[in-house]
Amino acid sequence: MVDERKDVDRFRLNPKDFPARIDLEVPEEVLAYLQRISDRTGRSISEIAAAMVVQGAEVFDPEEFDL
Repeated sequence: MVDERKDVDRFRLNPKDFPARIDLEVPEEVLAYLQRISDRTGRSISEIAAAMVVQGAEVFDPEEFDL
């Protein structure tokens, strides 16, 4: 008999294991765009990029993602 709970636990993600920081390389044009937003809003580029990632995650539909 297979213990399904134990089998599923092997694939459960623990948020404590996630990186606290993500480094991204972006083209100069994107950096310039983020800088203009930063200048206009007074928010840092890091804050703006983080907000964009959160917004993207909120609308992300894994069913449409080609795995």
